[in-house]
Amino acid sequence: MTDAGSRSETQVNKEGDRRGAWCSWSASRRRRSLQDTATDAGLGSVRRVHRSRLPLWTRPFSPLLTAAVGGLCLTLVLIRNPVAALCAVLLIPVGLYVYAVAAPSRLRGGRQFIAVCDGGLVIAHEYLPARAVTWVQVQEWRAAVPRPGVEQSAVLVVEVEGGETEIPVGAVGRRGDLIRALLSRSPAPPNYRRGSTIAAAMAAFAGLLGWLVHWQFDPRHEEALPGIDRLGAACDHPGVAYDDAAAYDSSRPRQLVIYQKTTGDYYRHTLSEPANTSSAINPEAVDKVQLIACVRRSDDPYGDITDTECKYVRDGMQAQPVFGQQMPDRVLSIQIVHYVVDVYELRTHRKVTSRQLDGDDMTCPRSITATESIYSRISDDAFHRLLDPLTR
Repeated sequence: MTDAGSRSETQVNKEGDRRGAWCSWSASRRRRSLQDTATDAGLGSVRRVHRSRLPLWTRPFSPLLTAAVGGLCLTLVLIRNPVAALCAVLLIPVGLYVYAVAAPSRLRGGRQFIAVCDGGLVIAHEYLPARAVTWVQVQEWRAAVPRPGVEQSAVLVVEVEGGETEIPVGAVGRRGDLIRALLSRSPAPPNYRRGSTIAAAMAAFAGLLGWLVHWQFDPRHEEALPGIDRLGAACDHPGVAYDDAAAYDSSRPRQLVIYQKTTGDYYRHTLSEPANTSSAINPEAVDKVQLIACVRRSDDPYGDITDTECKYVRDGMQAQPVFGQQMPDRVLSIQIVHYVVDVYELRTHRKVTSRQLDGDDMTCPRSITATESIYSRISDDAFHRLLDPLTR
C-alpha cells in the first residue's frame, strides 16, 4: 500500500470519527475533533469556534413569542406588578436566543462549525466531512443580504486546485469576530468592548430591577402627618411610614386607629359602642397614634351562607327593610366573610401582628343597593377583643 493510499485510509477513518463527534453535544469533543483536523492540515491551534444558528428573528416563532410575552408584561403592569413585568421581558431575548441556537439548522449538511486557527480555518458540518482552508486560500467574503426571518448564507470564496470554490456560511455566533479574522487573515483578538457592553447592560438592568423592587415593596417615607382621617395610605401597598408619628412603646396606652378597606380604598373605622378601652382605639390627636390596624378581606374571603335572612322592599335604586306587614321584594341570607387584620407601627410601617377572623356581626344593614349582597362584618366587641391587648 502506498503512502498516499495509507494517508487516504487514515483520513477516511478520521472523518468517520469526526461524524461521530458532530452527533455528540459535548463541546470538548467537538473542539478536540476540530483541533485534530487543524493539526493534520498544519493550521496550528484552534483559537475560537463559531457555531451556526438560526437568525434571532425567525418566523413564526419570534413574532408569537414576542406577542405572548408582551401581552403578559402588559397584564402585569396593569395589575401593578412592574417587577414581574420587567423579569418577564427577559423571556423575549432569552427565548429567541435559545430557539436560534437549539433549533435544527436549515443548512445543507446540518449545523455548521467554523474553527479559526493560527494558520487558517476548519469548516465542518454535522453530516459532512470537515474542510481545512489556509489563510492564503481565502480570497473573498460575500455577506448575505439580510432578510428578517430568513436564514440566508454568506459565501466564503477560497482558492482550490483548478480555480475557486464557494463555501456557504450561515448565521454564526460572534459573527463580527469571524469577519475581522477573515479580513486580517488571522484570529481576531479578544473583543473586550463586547464583554464590557454586556456587563454594563446587565448592571443597568440589575439597577433598574433593584429600584423597581424598592419602589414596589419598600414603604415610602413621609415626614408630615396628615389628618387622622387621612392615614389610609399607610395600609395601601406598599405602605407609608410617617417619620413624625409617635414611636411605638413610647407611652401607654398605645393609641391605635382602625382603617378598613371599602370599595378599593381604606377608610377610617371608628367603634360606635362606647367602652372603657375605646379611648385608646378611637384617638382624636394624630400625633399620638402609634399603631394602625388595616382591615381587609382575605384572599379567599367568602365562607358559608348563614340562616340569618334580611328582608327588603325596593325604593328606587335602594332597598329598605320591610316595615309592618309589607311583602318583601328581596330576601337575602347573610354570608360569612373572612377578614385579615394587619397591625403596623405608624412610624416605621413595621408589621406588629397579623390576625385572621370571621365577621361575627349578623345584623341586617339599614339599606342596600338593588344588586348588593349582604356579608357579615366584624363587631365592635370582636375588635376590642383583638386590639385592646395591643394598646396596653
